[in-house]
Amino acid sequence: MNITWHKLPRLYTVKSLVQHTTIELTTEHVHYLKNVMRLSEGAKLRLFNGEDGEWICTIQNLTKKSGTAEPQEQIRRQNKQQKSLHLYFSPIKKNRMDFLIEKAVELGVTDLHPIITKHTENRKLNTERLHAQIIEAAEQSERLDIPKLHSDMLLGSLLTTPVFSYPIFTAIERDDTLPLFTKPLDINTFGILIGPEGGFSSEEIQALHNCKNINGVNLGAQILRAETAALKMLSIAG
Repeated sequence: MNITWHKLPRLYTVKSLVQHTTIELTTEHVHYLKNVMRLSEGAKLRLFNGEDGEWICTIQNLTKKSGTAEPQEQIRRQNKQQKSLHLYFSPIKKNRMDFLIEKAVELGVTDLHPIITKHTENRKLNTERLHAQIIEAAEQSERLDIPKLHSDMLLGSLLTTPVFSYPIFTAIERDDTLPLFTKPLDINTFGILIGPEGGFSSEEIQALHNCKNINGVNLGAQILRAETAALKMLSIAG
């Protein structure tokens, strides 16, 4: 198929992608393709679902409220995930959290875990909105998978649960910890924990030190904002 495929609109679908089947487009897809991209029947787009790779599809019909597309050719196969990278973050203010979510997806995070700490300011998460942001970032960054958004949990619950058996690296302000790693970690599964605005409480810091799977790291002399600290660690660790 002689198409400059990377210039085609790229959207996520929950439908199975099989050649010459019919894919029902969502109302959001229809609005975007018809009103934003100004496309019509016969136009091409790319669809991916996190399981079947990426496909060039042809729009079969497109009305004001509905539309369908037909997968024509698989252009990228679904590769098995080599690493699981978990980001544990204390929810921050809206615009800054939007930035954090977008960049975390671009940097390869596979799992996002909102963590509630003593100093967490934003305790009412709009998970539907966050999930939509995750999908949009995956669409824009050419990812073939969609990171999983987990339910929020208390920091104390995380530190006492036997569920995770992988190391978690965290930055603790003004703490005597090891220097930040300088190259990608040769570990298949690991996590990064970022504290809230204002940092962890003294009790939380002690609990972090007492948890065998938590590894403190030093991000340097400057005190970084939560989203900056997360992106600094993610940009190296992945």
